[in-house]
Amino acid sequence: MPKPMRLNKKAYIEFAVSVCVITFMVVALCLFPEADNSKGLPTQTSVAASETISHTDADITTAVSSIEKSKSVKHIKSTTTSKSAETGSRDTKATSTSTESKTVTSYDKSDLGQSEVSVNRFKPIDNFKKHMMGNMTSDQKIILNQILNGIENFETVINIKKNVLKRDDFETIKSLFVLVKIACIENSSVASTYRYVGNDDYISAFKLTYTKSKKQAMSEKRQLMKKTDSILKGITADMNEFEKIKYIHDTVTKNCVYGELKSGSHDSAYGCLVKGKANCEGYSKAFLLLCNKAGIDSMIVTGTAQGNDGESDSHMWNMVKLEGKWYHIDLTWDDPTLTPVDKSYIRYDFFNLTDSEILQTHTSEKNRFYVYPKANSYKGNYFVYNNYCAVDFDSAYDAMERAVTDAVLNGNKYASIKLNNSKTYSSVKKKLFKSKNGKTPVFRILKSVKEKTKASISEKKISKIFMEQTNVITIGLK
Repeated sequence: MPKPMRLNKKAYIEFAVSVCVITFMVVALCLFPEADNSKGLPTQTSVAASETISHTDADITTAVSSIEKSKSVKHIKSTTTSKSAETGSRDTKATSTSTESKTVTSYDKSDLGQSEVSVNRFKPIDNFKKHMMGNMTSDQKIILNQILNGIENFETVINIKKNVLKRDDFETIKSLFVLVKIACIENSSVASTYRYVGNDDYISAFKLTYTKSKKQAMSEKRQLMKKTDSILKGITADMNEFEKIKYIHDTVTKNCVYGELKSGSHDSAYGCLVKGKANCEGYSKAFLLLCNKAGIDSMIVTGTAQGNDGESDSHMWNMVKLEGKWYHIDLTWDDPTLTPVDKSYIRYDFFNLTDSEILQTHTSEKNRFYVYPKANSYKGNYFVYNNYCAVDFDSAYDAMERAVTDAVLNGNKYASIKLNNSKTYSSVKKKLFKSKNGKTPVFRILKSVKEKTKASISEKKISKIFMEQTNVITIGLK
């Protein structure tokens, strides 16, 4: 039987030193952060110019409202976005650039914290929970809960369950933090960058930064809750789901202006509802928050959308469930800047669209965990629901008369109809406003409505807005 090997004192010391050096090198190599910015900026929609026109014996003045034609959507994947401030109109286009950076850093044990995290404190939107977590494993759900719980407690370093999230699985990490970003509906203080730490194979903790103090964030949350409660008082018991969604859509677009805030809150429901200024992220989070509190199932969609110049930028919008069917709805694009400014003008061009309709201008971003439901019903579309759609001039004439009548009876200033395609749109636009033998179809409509409703509207003066991108014709009553 061989004798066991024995080390003399010198050899033992050399062996111990070698082990320490190797261990130190392994630890140093494993501790590194990863930076990412998944904050989406809104894409601007076309600016509508409104021109007042009067009815005379001569032909009606040709409208000068000019809207850029829709171009095919370009699919762009962006990991970071640059902010673009906007003043006055939405002609300024936000740009997006792809960047990737790594910064070497190290932490000592005290950085990581030792507090236990409950996995049952998922705090974002209730209806949103099942959409976010439906395709996650039980361990991945635990990690998402741990991160959101840490954010709720303003932890700068958040431990996660070990040996689950692989360090080199960048697609999973990115998908996870997209969920984190859109889940922070009531807390807008989390910065859009993060770093992580772990061993050779797995991540064990994330390090986050906050743009606001906990005291300030809690104050903003209280203001936000007070504002949402005030808004939701406008929802009455006799409203159906469509009317509730329309009320939320109209309230948000009437009370918020597209743009950026110096405080950085424009990407939050707080910025949209309390400060009255937001980008697409703020609009979509505000809509989601109000829908949840009103008992309406909704979710946020991340992706890109086509700007005025045909280029695509990072964007957020919503999907909403109405009578068991899902639809796309984009409040940012339904809140245009009208020249001259008139906040009573609300668009419904992007109110409850199908997948095929939204794909004309928008492209959703794939996420490993977050699967969007199919949207293939037209029933809940604003124009279909109200019977304001047309396929030729005769049906357009009738649809406009219905739209004007409803506008007058409901105290609205604008009436809109939607044509089935660009060819019909061009034809109707020409015929509806063309004078022949001293008679103009649109003014015949106004006269008929005035006689039926006894409304005090002008029969001889209107403003008109043409939206070629969506085949929508709008008239403003005088």
